[in-house]
Amino acid sequence: MEVREHEAVTPPAQQAAGVVTSLEELLGHLLDTIILATGAQEGSLMLLHEGRELLTVNSARGPREQLVRSTLRRLGEGISGWVAQNREPLLLIGPVDDARFPGTARDLKDAMCVPLIVEDRVIGVLSVSNKKGEATFNQADLDHLLAITQPVAKTIALTLTQREADAESSAWARRQLAQEIHDGLLQDLNSLLLHLRLFEEYRERDAGEAAEQLEKSRHQAEESLVELRHLVFDLRLPEAGRLSLVHELRGYVADFGKRSRIQAVFNVVGSERELPLSVKKNLYRIAQEALTNVRRHAAARRVEVRLEFRSDEVELSIRDDGHGFRPEVALAQAETSKRFGLIGMKERTYLLGGQFYLQTAPGQGTVIRVVVPL
Repeated sequence: MEVREHEAVTPPAQQAAGVVTSLEELLGHLLDTIILATGAQEGSLMLLHEGRELLTVNSARGPREQLVRSTLRRLGEGISGWVAQNREPLLLIGPVDDARFPGTARDLKDAMCVPLIVEDRVIGVLSVSNKKGEATFNQADLDHLLAITQPVAKTIALTLTQREADAESSAWARRQLAQEIHDGLLQDLNSLLLHLRLFEEYRERDAGEAAEQLEKSRHQAEESLVELRHLVFDLRLPEAGRLSLVHELRGYVADFGKRSRIQAVFNVVGSERELPLSVKKNLYRIAQEALTNVRRHAAARRVEVRLEFRSDEVELSIRDDGHGFRPEVALAQAETSKRFGLIGMKERTYLLGGQFYLQTAPGQGTVIRVVVPL
């Protein structure tokens, strides 16, 4: 089936959006669409490993699919390597007998091979061969393929970038989760054990002190359960597609007020809208860490958490009336001790492509604002 230029072809990224779960699946959908659009019987999509000058087949279709999938090409080697190195498309008709491409299949009726270029950088090579029917590929077919590959190359480049970002984000998230467990939950549990030991020590000789240590143990156990609850929140969030950030924050702020005896207020401005999971998770954790700092260090009487939805961004702010601090000193201490705190909040914000603002001074309270573009 040939697709004429005036006929609509579903964009590959849209066609695949509902089912793609990996880069390989996306490349398969892109290749299927291109083979259909060009009327070819087979095709392949090779990606260039930057820094290694090596092309590997990431997707293939057609009668020789298994053979093609095992192909490796270095820059300048074979048809694909020549196209990648010279950054030029090729239109080949009839059995290929060209000294530039030794080892090319003799039964090749025709083929088109084009470089995938994004921002003047070659990221791969796309090839289709053996046009259906008696006709062969011509210059108009090659021009059509070149027009198709422009958005295809951009789609692949964006997907590769996102995969790298996801891998970096996942590794970062694992490190932060381990740090938070160490700084929060494990310290809380150690404190709980200390109070229980003191309770045992005082139980026989000082009933008042024993009761005080038991009350501290109870309070510490509640703190540990709350911390554990929010660590579980992090782990289950990717599976909670419709989780409401407003609902979760409202509940957390209310719990915080009860536990800390600090007047805690939560306000929403604008119409709530669905946010990406990464935005919901990181904004929630930023709010949690900010309130933890308020409880531990601010000596505040009141704190307000505000979530504002705008047309192109969302802003989270946490404002307290505590004693404030010198930002440069706090950031230096956070860097030295490798604690999550302010450093972690800034990292989460930048991971979302947002802006982090800190306004505080001794005796003037603290305002933290996080603005994330949507």
